[in-house]
Amino acid sequence: MDMTTRRAGTLIAAALILGVVTQIFYMMTLGGPQASDPAAGVTNADVVRYFTERWPEIATVWTIELAAFSVIAVAGLVAMVRGAPAPAAWAALLFSGLFNVIQVGIGLSMFRPAALAGEALAPVFSVVVAGAFLFYFLAKVLLALAGIGFGLLLFAGDRTSAKAFGALAVLFGLAAAALNILAIPQGMAMVFEAGAAGTAAALTTAIAMWLVTRRDA
Repeated sequence: MDMTTRRAGTLIAAALILGVVTQIFYMMTLGGPQASDPAAGVTNADVVRYFTERWPEIATVWTIELAAFSVIAVAGLVAMVRGAPAPAAWAALLFSGLFNVIQVGIGLSMFRPAALAGEALAPVFSVVVAGAFLFYFLAKVLLALAGIGFGLLLFAGDRTSAKAFGALAVLFGLAAAALNILAIPQGMAMVFEAGAAGTAAALTTAIAMWLVTRRDA
């Protein structure tokens, strides 16, 4: 594997791990709008307060993710053009990065204006969020498929340790792909389960892809 493809693999692995870190950080510190009255559930006032008070932090995390996903898309394209093994896995990474750019872009550009538009337009905000999460789930499906592809490459090798990690990447990829496919028609009902599985698959995909680029060096 040539040096350019190896560098592309290193960039993608770093960007994926950065995405894992930001996802964990977001869920632990920001999480989403919280109900001021648990009995009433999350109201439009709660959504407005969230995007008003926490917007600087939200925008910072999402901008970092936007940069990371852009790197994944461009580096995935470079690897495909250079004729890297398992082109389908690299293509899945490319489109995963692209769809993640779209979903984060929707969040950065539309979530706050839609949330602050008033209670009468609350359904519009819900539609915008649903659209963003469709791309979110689809991106995780593609990322999981990439993990399966790279995991199979490792599993087909000679090293026992690589085979073991390849099997792990395939298992995590299958679980993430299944959960995110199921989540697509259900909207927000499976966000936590699908997101957690996708985040775990992102980590195993990053390591599996990095190992593949080093093995074929």
